[in-house]
Amino acid sequence: MKAMLNHSLSCGWGLCRGLLLPLLLSATSGFAATVTVHFNTPYSTSMTVDRTVDGGANWYLQDPGQFNFSLVSGPSGIPSQFYTFCIEPREFLTPGQTVTYNLAMVEAGATNIGGMGATKANLLRELLNGYYPDFSVQMDQLHAAALQVAIWEIVRENQQGVGTYNLSTGDVRYRTWSDSAACTPGQYTCVQDLAQHWLNSLTGIGGPYMQNVDALILTGGVQDILVQFSGENPIPEPGTYFLTGTALILAGAGFRRAWRQSGRSR
Repeated sequence: MKAMLNHSLSCGWGLCRGLLLPLLLSATSGFAATVTVHFNTPYSTSMTVDRTVDGGANWYLQDPGQFNFSLVSGPSGIPSQFYTFCIEPREFLTPGQTVTYNLAMVEAGATNIGGMGATKANLLRELLNGYYPDFSVQMDQLHAAALQVAIWEIVRENQQGVGTYNLSTGDVRYRTWSDSAACTPGQYTCVQDLAQHWLNSLTGIGGPYMQNVDALILTGGVQDILVQFSGENPIPEPGTYFLTGTALILAGAGFRRAWRQSGRSR
């Protein structure tokens, strides 16, 4: 009977191993990817604003807008040209520069603060789903600048939570908007009003979230950026990990049943 038990356990473990290894490999294969991109010139925007990320101790002139990149090399599913937004204030990227990034989930973006985490990442997914679900479309300067400002506010504001993302208060603040003369109350005709309107609309509860949004990240001195690669997504979405985890649990349960049945046969 002992020989039969060992054989039964070997078969049970072989079955589980056959299930586990492909699942583990499929869950982790996207994270080793690197992407080399070129920051296309010219980058121009008519919008400027002063921004602080430390509660007003230091102010810096910014020109929020949308970037355009060309793919040099990377995994399948990435278009030859694509639009992006900055998710790492106070890091830098120069038009004409070529950079090799690591492809990661949004949660890992903003490496200069150790990654933004799940709460902020999901707020970005909610924001993008509502106001810019397709990165292949170029935005006009008003909407591009407003979206960039809203992204910066979510990523860097330390006073987290829906209702705390106010462009005039907190750790992240803005002043001296170059288009302030264009503001018409309630019409969202200037960057400040439009960005604040979008931030106020976020619920932080269950989405809906934009899919296929990732980050290109690089620690130390180079700006992390937000990207959307439609079609074959190089990075698995959070749902992939749920399904993978479920499959692993089921495989483990099958292994335990095989163990119990082998024990009863002795």
